[in-house]
Amino acid sequence: MTITTATIPAQPTDREHGSRIIAALEAAWAAIQAQHPDVPNVVMITGMGRTKGGITWGHFGADFWTVEGEAARKRTPELFAGGELLSLGGERTVETLLHEAAHGMAYTRRIKDTSSSGRYHNRRFAGLATELGLTPPAEPCTVRGLSKCTITPATIEQYADVIKALDEARLPYIYDPQAIAIAGAGRPAPTAGGGGTEGKSGPTGTPGTGGEGDDENGEGEYVPTRPKKRPPTRFLVICGCTKPGKDGSPEAARRIQISSAVWEFGREDGDEDGGLNCGRCGQAFRKAADQD
Repeated sequence: MTITTATIPAQPTDREHGSRIIAALEAAWAAIQAQHPDVPNVVMITGMGRTKGGITWGHFGADFWTVEGEAARKRTPELFAGGELLSLGGERTVETLLHEAAHGMAYTRRIKDTSSSGRYHNRRFAGLATELGLTPPAEPCTVRGLSKCTITPATIEQYADVIKALDEARLPYIYDPQAIAIAGAGRPAPTAGGGGTEGKSGPTGTPGTGGEGDDENGEGEYVPTRPKKRPPTRFLVICGCTKPGKDGSPEAARRIQISSAVWEFGREDGDEDGGLNCGRCGQAFRKAADQD
């Protein structure tokens, strides 16, 4: 049976992008709930999924929000969908929503499906994911356990209308070349403008929550590129003065840190040194490496 939904906003105007994104994700979540009543209501949010550790595609957070009701206040879960996820299209988005729905069913049924602050996904989670139409990995990875579940062809067919509606809605997304590289497919880069991800952060796991992401420790998962260290701007120079070292052998007695700019200022064409002479030994200072 194909699940249909008519509430995902169709092609866009240039306004109200944020509300269109949330409405589309809520409609897809409702389609999942229609088939699985134990999937709870959530407060749907989105934003940048990139963190220092990798990329969070989705995240289910238990009892994050307080909802005011006529009788009393109550707590309700949060469902985060990364803006990078939206760049991967409807099928990948539904796969992640089903993953988070498995955490939602665990929340409803009071099943402990993760450990290590929501990072490690156990066999109880795998069973819930299977119930929702995902295929767990054959073996758990060291850090994330059985997290990396994939959508089955039968489930793709079941949610075909939802997937199509998400694709045709052409929701705004966060374009991240490394996110596209991880997933192997995605939407093209924007033709104008741009933006960086440096200095941004996203949601983090808390006990009783779980999510789908790629981090630097996971087997076969995303390892973020470390920024290259800037080359040193200062270096060590020594002259001919020596003193006894700890083992009795002579070592440099005068060791001075100097900047490249000051060093180059004193140099003349053909000089190997920076034009600095020691008033004690009379020798020119040289880079420490030159003395080896």
